[in-house]
Amino acid sequence: MGPTPQELLADLYGYDQDAHFDTTQLREGLAHRMPPDQLDEFIAAIEATGDPAVDLETATALLNSPRFR
Repeated sequence: MGPTPQELLADLYGYDQDAHFDTTQLREGLAHRMPPDQLDEFIAAIEATGDPAVDLETATALLNSPRFR
């Protein structure tokens, strides 16, 4: 079994709690590591927050929501 989406995200952020990524950076960083439909839903959830960039905590919380289980 491969890494979870949360582990992929933490790896992309380098476990840096202060790092912020916009949706383009997240899409590029996760494109070959997450199924396309799941990535599209994740990006849509980020865009729905209204923030131009999200930190690791916010991104992880979105992935931990019931929508992605």
